[in-house]
Amino acid sequence: MSFRPGRGVPKALGHLGVLVLLMAFTLGPFAWVVVSSFKPSTEIFTRTPRWTIDAPTLRNYEWAMGPTGARLGVYLYNTVATATAVAALVGVIAAMGGYALSRYVFPGREWIAVALLLSQMFQGPPVMIAWYRMVSLLGLLNTKASLVLAYLGLTLPIGVWLMRGFFSSVPRELEEAALVDGCTPFGAFRRIMVPLALPGLLATSLYAFIVAWNDYQYALILVSSDRAKTVQLGLSELLTFFGQTNWGGVMASAVIVTLPIVVIFVLIQRLLVEGITAGAVKA
Repeated sequence: MSFRPGRGVPKALGHLGVLVLLMAFTLGPFAWVVVSSFKPSTEIFTRTPRWTIDAPTLRNYEWAMGPTGARLGVYLYNTVATATAVAALVGVIAAMGGYALSRYVFPGREWIAVALLLSQMFQGPPVMIAWYRMVSLLGLLNTKASLVLAYLGLTLPIGVWLMRGFFSSVPRELEEAALVDGCTPFGAFRRIMVPLALPGLLATSLYAFIVAWNDYQYALILVSSDRAKTVQLGLSELLTFFGQTNWGGVMASAVIVTLPIVVIFVLIQRLLVEGITAGAVKA
């Protein structure tokens, strides 16, 4: 079959055009938010929308982070503390649970794996009243601990399921060799299995972090005080701030809330892709 240099050019250009349209549709709104966050109100509300900025300003960001404005600094601290705790706990518990489901044979193992998947059907509004009652009885309303418990219930089942797949992709021979060399079962798990499954563990923890960071529903019913309120609640309150919406401040707040997740993805995207593909095996 002869090779023709220009044969695939039109097809490649067509694919590129579709990709550009998809990227513009996806990133266009966020780019507009970023540009508008540096505009004064007089430039945001114009008859003809413009991408250019005549008088750039940082007042919107000062308002978003300042004590007399949105006070996102307090809510960011609460959200980072909660999401980090959830990511760490999910990483530890999911690693141990996934390892047990992958390596040990015991009665009901497959049923437990199925139950982990089915548990995702009972999340969100169907169980929120039950969560509120349980947290109230424990005396944890308006605390970060209530959010941590809720997010653990939301992310841990799928985390254990994912880690089961990651550990199943690691050859048993490596673990058996460590046991022959004198490692205890826990030592082989800690020194051999965890490092080899680290990309998957990172992907699982990042999933839990993002779920906790983006949640609005659980935070809305479980917390109402500033000591535990998250950025998602803070953003929703900006739409009626003092009876008047500061759209420049809203844009700046949206950038501040979105930026940490974007930075995390940029820094660890390679490990994240490795973790996702490592679990793409039959568990």
